[in-house]
Amino acid sequence: MKKFPVLLLALAAVCLLAACTSEEEKPSQKTAYDPAADSQVLLEAGIFSETLEAVDTDMLCTLYGLDESTVTDCAAYLSTGATAEELVILVLSDEAAAQTAETACQTRIDYQRTSFESYKPSEVSKLDAAVVKRLGNTVLLAVGDPDTVSQAVEDLAA
Repeated sequence: MKKFPVLLLALAAVCLLAACTSEEEKPSQKTAYDPAADSQVLLEAGIFSETLEAVDTDMLCTLYGLDESTVTDCAAYLSTGATAEELVILVLSDEAAAQTAETACQTRIDYQRTSFESYKPSEVSKLDAAVVKRLGNTVLLAVGDPDTVSQAVEDLAA
């Protein structure tokens, strides 16, 4: 009978601990990319072998064949030509424009791959590992170190 209060106390402690612990909250998933902040994170992540040059919206839309009126914000950094490296983050006016931009990014990768195959074949592996991601009405393209670019982009969404 003396063990009963101890057992009851132990059971109460277990119930109390169970009530206090809930499922581990998962970090909220990102719903959109932030051109200014996310581009800086990636530029500082060590995934690019050279310093990329900032490109304005007009030039970017010309290179990618995008309607500039659908781009509400962007950050774009391109190689000076020595490498295939690029970083582009676009905020678009709606889902249809985001889908178009996503396709344009893939087209850009294909075009660059064709160009670099004969010009500088050592850069093709970067294009093969290029990351194109869409979150909501934002699109991200990152062409960099094939071993780290994918993980760096995934870390942004966490």
